Amino acid sequence: MKLFEPFVLGGLSLPNRIVMAPMTRNRAAGTIPPEMAAVHYSARAGAGLIVSEATQVSARGQGYQDTPGIHTDQQVLAWRRVTDAVHEAGGRMVVQLVHVGRLSHSDFHGSLPVAPSAVRPVGFIRTPRGLKPYETPWVPSPAEVAVIVEEFARAAANAREAGFDGVEIHGASGFLVDQFLQSRTNQRTDQYGGSVENRARFALELVEAAAAHWDRSRIGFTLSPGGGHKGIRDDNPLETFAYAARALGENGVGYLHVMEEPINDESPARLVRNNFHGPLVTSGSYTRETGEEALQSGCADLVAFGRAFTANPDLVEKFRSNTRLALPDPKTFYSGGALGYVDAAVLPRVRS
Repeated sequence: MKLFEPFVLGGLSLPNRIVMAPMTRNRAAGTIPPEMAAVHYSARAGAGLIVSEATQVSARGQGYQDTPGIHTDQQVLAWRRVTDAVHEAGGRMVVQLVHVGRLSHSDFHGSLPVAPSAVRPVGFIRTPRGLKPYETPWVPSPAEVAVIVEEFARAAANAREAGFDGVEIHGASGFLVDQFLQSRTNQRTDQYGGSVENRARFALELVEAAAAHWDRSRIGFTLSPGGGHKGIRDDNPLETFAYAARALGENGVGYLHVMEEPINDESPARLVRNNFHGPLVTSGSYTRETGEEALQSGCADLVAFGRAFTANPDLVEKFRSNTRLALPDPKTFYSGGALGYVDAAVLPRVRS
């Protein structure tokens, strides 16, 4: 099966094409990755590549309780314990860098959330002080956008200090990069708004910022062309994401990671594949069989699995032997503590 074939990604020799998808788990009290995170991730080192949970680049980039950052020395040291454990277990790991933008709240950091335009999300957010309506975001000037770009640059530098093998910029799920890219949340009239070229400018600047600290082959980028997260929409998503894929490819990113949610009956992975010629990761409720089909069809080079890894640290070996998988318990996904996080991580692993 192609799932078990090796693959070279940015100079990393992956023993298989199975990726552990980024999964928010809300275990980082005080935004510091806990010691048990080293157990959690290293138990899954059989994956060809591990992508960390979304990790905020600044205090203002946080939008969920107990999610980790990578903007303080203490956070970097905690992540170093994780990457050391993963490497000792024979694995490879990149960090997913995120800024949630308008999907934050002043309860987290004492200031209004930031977004390309003053478009308030519909609905409520759970903050440290309870459930509250989303706030109308603050709109940064071009000079203030440059400050956010520098936050990503510092986070990329910190990722190297923390021992990661690369970085993945989170440009999906309705977060800040996605808010700049999509027309319904970007109503700017300056160099960051209007045309698709302008709306993609922020994303490309983040790649340039990360490239000051990483070879471009070690920089990934996540896109969700079909996602309608928290009301985010684009007037012409096929054009927008085709352009984004081409521009990111021309900028030399090491890979694109596409969330497979249908867009106008078009497969996002297929749309991106037609416009991006580098390595492509696809994720979206894949099974062993459908993941293999995605690789055989040529629409992706690697397949990411999320929930399956939650309950099966030894997922690669279970796939290899076609063993029945344990089922995850959704009640433990964001509950905090060891239950559902490291309790399944005590099984002996066979290094791939």
